Amino acid sequence: MRIFLILLLAAATVGVNAQSTRAWQTFESGMNASRAGDHATALAGFQKALGLVELEGSSDEFASKVHYNVGVSYYRLREREKAVTAYERAIVLSRRNYEKAFYALGLVLAELKNWQAAEKAFRGAISNNRRNGEAWFDLAFVYLATGENEKAQKAFASAIKFGTVDAAISHNNLGVLLAIKSDFRAAEVQFAEAVARSNGSFAGAAANLTKCREITGGKVLIAQEFEIIYRNTDRKT
Repeated sequence: MRIFLILLLAAATVGVNAQSTRAWQTFESGMNASRAGDHATALAGFQKALGLVELEGSSDEFASKVHYNVGVSYYRLREREKAVTAYERAIVLSRRNYEKAFYALGLVLAELKNWQAAEKAFRGAISNNRRNGEAWFDLAFVYLATGENEKAQKAFASAIKFGTVDAAISHNNLGVLLAIKSDFRAAEVQFAEAVARSNGSFAGAAANLTKCREITGGKVLIAQEFEIIYRNTDRKT
């Protein structure tokens, strides 16, 4: 499962009033530390900002953003359970309107193999934005983990429809799911599309395509094992 962390919000996205100036300045210091890769210092800054939020009566919107970035820092420090708590608090303060917090929460819960909670979190991201191709993509892997192949197939199809950056992987994995059902002709189409989307560089999809063509062409009479592809990258947006 890939790790898809969302960078700290831009300063312009949250209004600042006279009462929240100190909290905002402290938050900005935490952002600078995070950008520099000093996540322990960033975490201390965000936690201090939360204390000031309470003193200054800042908005729930601002508090939600701070909690979200506390979660990012905890994740970077490999304290995943604490990251979960921070993301959940961010979601509550946003009145469940925080797409990125839902998505980040889903990724951490998937790493912890808490599949039921991960599904709920990814669904939360999708309820805020049905066109979130990345949430559909990662939701598909939750369904693969729980053996719900039909749901995984639909989720990969939605990931492709809504423009996931991992369209080639989604096509490959759709091919595998179709091959499992012995629909080798349809699987062949998906594997070929995966290869095409990668400009021929997707070795796993190419191998799956060759195996599938051997079956559809009658060169082999029994189904072969096809490879599900997982992406394990650390990206920021």
